[in-house]
Amino acid sequence: MNNKFNFKRFWKYLRYDLVSAVHDSGTLMVSLAAMPVWFFVIQQLLSFVFNGEFRTINTAALIIAYIVSLTVTVIFFPVQHYGKLTDKKAGADWILIPASRFEKFLSMLIICCVVAPIVWFAIIAASDGLLSLVFGTYDSFILPTILDAMQKGVAEVHAENVKLMMNGPWFIYLSWCQNILAFALGAIFFRKNKIVYTFLTLMAIGILCTIITAVVFGGEVHISPEDITDDKLMRMLNWGLCAMYVVIFAVLDLGLYFRINTIKQ
Repeated sequence: MNNKFNFKRFWKYLRYDLVSAVHDSGTLMVSLAAMPVWFFVIQQLLSFVFNGEFRTINTAALIIAYIVSLTVTVIFFPVQHYGKLTDKKAGADWILIPASRFEKFLSMLIICCVVAPIVWFAIIAASDGLLSLVFGTYDSFILPTILDAMQKGVAEVHAENVKLMMNGPWFIYLSWCQNILAFALGAIFFRKNKIVYTFLTLMAIGILCTIITAVVFGGEVHISPEDITDDKLMRMLNWGLCAMYVVIFAVLDLGLYFRINTIKQ
């Protein structure tokens, strides 16, 4: 067991991994998480050049800033930080670090699924909040608006006697985790064109799953409306979502673990 996991050794490697992430991906993370700043500056410059005045940036643009920032971060951060492991020199140095492959795998999960989202959220929320306080042409602190909209959506669903197991923030967090782990796997699996090959692989898997689903459920299913109540439908939906996430994370985690164990230079 000591060869697989030793807390003191793992903690030392986790600190090394964190410091390494700051050095090679810190600037990228800050730049992407500060997306509301870039949206605000660009819109104000364009407005001043073409209209001769500054205009209030609308809520829709700020929501887009959040979406773009999150999407680009989960794609580029793991490739920037872990993509170097497929290089001969960097990969050889990484292999020689005194930590087990399981500890390195666990560190990757913690950084991708715990540290990175916390840092991203803190920076984008701070950028959003400071802009709303300093500039009158910045519509408002958009984060509470987004969270409030999610809560209202969940409340409306629950008002119809539908009980979802997961709310909006949980769906976003799980989406973050599954996507960032997918691109982390692509980063340590492919040696070149990591993002492109990962995209193509995910598209191929999606098409394959669609075909399999069509074949499995392609036959006629005779179910009368009386057989399915709202309660049964929601139970099926909740169990289906749970099963889907269990399968996705099991595949991604196993893929990462086995790839980490087979990296050789």
